Amino acid sequence: MRKKITAIMLTGALAMMLAGCGGSERAADTSAATAALAGKTETEAKVVATTSQTEEENPICGGWTKPDSPVITDEIRNLVKKANEKLAGGMYDAVALLGTQVVAGMNYRLLCTVTATVPDAKPYYAIVTLYKDLQGNAEITDVIETTIEGPSTEELDGGITAASSAELTADAKTAFDKATETLTGATYKPVALAATQVVAGINYFIFCDAYSATSGVQTGYAMLTVTAAADGSYSVANIEEIK
Repeated sequence: MRKKITAIMLTGALAMMLAGCGGSERAADTSAATAALAGKTETEAKVVATTSQTEEENPICGGWTKPDSPVITDEIRNLVKKANEKLAGGMYDAVALLGTQVVAGMNYRLLCTVTATVPDAKPYYAIVTLYKDLQGNAEITDVIETTIEGPSTEELDGGITAASSAELTADAKTAFDKATETLTGATYKPVALAATQVVAGINYFIFCDAYSATSGVQTGYAMLTVTAAADGSYSVANIEEIK
């Protein structure tokens, strides 16, 4: 279920995009002058400048960028804390960074656990868009809720425990690679380790990008429960698709 909380003003986003993608005339003029010294015509120089600008700037302006690491920084954690102060009815806790987007400020796409502020509430996972404006203020602007149970708040035998870091451990990656060798119908790329669970072996809850097996186009996300059994075998115990 997708829940829209508020919207970032399109005019502000457009202004930032124009600011970020602007300056093309200045860049073209500079390149034209440099190329002219090298014996090129002004027309040839502008073609060079335009080509360079297209290759370097278009992927950035308004698009989502995948991070090098899913680990939540102190800055993002503090932004989530600020956003929580404006909300009632639930608290968000960032688990992994999924992407960033330059607008009139910055959008962060996060995997979060959500806990309702009611007695005995169980946490669940959600994909959250957090917006930071140019003054450093933060608010949650979009939430894709899931039915995927989050880690337990109590230390219980067999309980799901939040991972200490979103980076996949070597054991988790090995379990994922071996368990998904024979999967068909979709392709999954591991993004973050969300939680673990001690069973007759260990379950790894691994958040993934999901891709079409035929076209290779990303179709959404998925949470895979991968089991590393005590007998040394590996299997995918569950797949929760998130569109």
